[in-house]
Amino acid sequence: MSKHNLGQEQQLAQKQIASQQTVQLMKMIELSNMGLEEEIRKAVDDNPALEIDHDDYEEDGYNHAANDKEEEQQDDIARELDRNHDEDPFDSDFFSDEEKDENDIPDYRLYANNHSADDENRERIIAFDHSMQEQLLRQLGEMNMSEREYEICEYIIGNLDDNGYLQRDNLAMSNELLFNYNITITPDELEHIIVEFIQELEPYGIGARNLQECLLIQLNHKDDSETVENARHIIRDYFEAFTNKHYDKIIRQLDIDESSLKEALAEIRKLDPHPASNDTLIESTGSIIVPDFIITNREGKLELSLNNNYIPKVKINKDFTKEYRFLSQEKNDKLRADAEKFLKDNLDNANNFINLLSLREMILYNTMYAIMDMQRAYFLSGNEMDLKPMVLKDIAEKVNLDISTISRVTSSKYVQTPFGILLIKNLFSEAVGDEDVSSKAIKKILSEVIAQEDKSNPLPDEQLCAILKEKGYDIARRTVAKYREQLGLPVARLRREIKL
Repeated sequence: MSKHNLGQEQQLAQKQIASQQTVQLMKMIELSNMGLEEEIRKAVDDNPALEIDHDDYEEDGYNHAANDKEEEQQDDIARELDRNHDEDPFDSDFFSDEEKDENDIPDYRLYANNHSADDENRERIIAFDHSMQEQLLRQLGEMNMSEREYEICEYIIGNLDDNGYLQRDNLAMSNELLFNYNITITPDELEHIIVEFIQELEPYGIGARNLQECLLIQLNHKDDSETVENARHIIRDYFEAFTNKHYDKIIRQLDIDESSLKEALAEIRKLDPHPASNDTLIESTGSIIVPDFIITNREGKLELSLNNNYIPKVKINKDFTKEYRFLSQEKNDKLRADAEKFLKDNLDNANNFINLLSLREMILYNTMYAIMDMQRAYFLSGNEMDLKPMVLKDIAEKVNLDISTISRVTSSKYVQTPFGILLIKNLFSEAVGDEDVSSKAIKKILSEVIAQEDKSNPLPDEQLCAILKEKGYDIARRTVAKYREQLGLPVARLRREIKL
């Protein structure tokens, strides 16, 4: 085979390796810190060349002096295993020339874990609720029911959605109980269990099949009064008229006055249309939100850090690397070759994994720093009016990465700010018209205008458009309608409320 062909094959192999590592890096970037912790532990379990570093863990991150000798030994072994180390395939794909030199990158951005001088005072920052599923099962245990009924109730609870609704029909569930759990039950008997047990659980409204039933369950658990009875009639018998705010029809049909209707509507507004949404815990891991970044305002100066000091730090297992010197003395050529290949493959994978952790951290930090820098005024004030228009392309150009990579960094990650935990993707918005105004700022103004309107005579989109123009925001009526819909606000007719 010619040298030309050998060169082509070598280049193709290098590109394939780079492509595989790129895919792995992209997957790691998409992971939350909790997901990354699981990925690290899985990698350690799968690769004997990796181990979690339990000892070298000081306030400032790594104990570099203690690691120097070990790193020299690892470097010697790596050179023996592969004397022709290829160029890092990520250099050209992810970073500009200015970003390639590791000497120009601070230590706290190079390592797989990020720490600061005040780490001893920082606890793991999370926002969470207790498991709703556990709460419901605990209540079941206090009810008087047979073991069979408990198993069926437990199955039903496992089928509730995040809002506490039961979206599956009884026939499908009875069939699944028969085929998968060997429990024979008719759809009618299943309905009895849902009503008698599941819909008696708190928060009331759990196990409803739709909004109407959810509200009615809650009203049925209220003490009887004329107002509550009127509210029940409205939800049970005139739900369509209620949702369309045809109040005149309700007054005529129920033969009540406006005052009674107003009181009944006020009672209905106290109900929760999403009884489990405050916990969002059904079939989840406790709805834990662990921010990936922390932004701190220190006397007007913003500081950014990665919230990963609890993530395991990994290193090369030196006991595993010592095996190389022992096996290199093996006289049987095949055994020695197989052992060396096993060692080399695992060491290569371990080093690649550690490098990917550093690359992931660098990409995340650089991306969030660019966002923080662009939205500095907002992070200082917490006022949405200070949000600048910002799209993925803006950040991609700042950090010299692909838009798809920025999307992976921002789509499902959170940042802890002085005014709460935010989903990063919610910081992005387009500019409105030719003005340097964020669509989020327009939406905030729009929601404030609608909140302050006369509910007995709500403002149509044309008037909302005129008010925004008076405030200096020249946008079209269709844009106002789009923003109103994105805010979850109905048209004027459906926002109307009766006035005494």
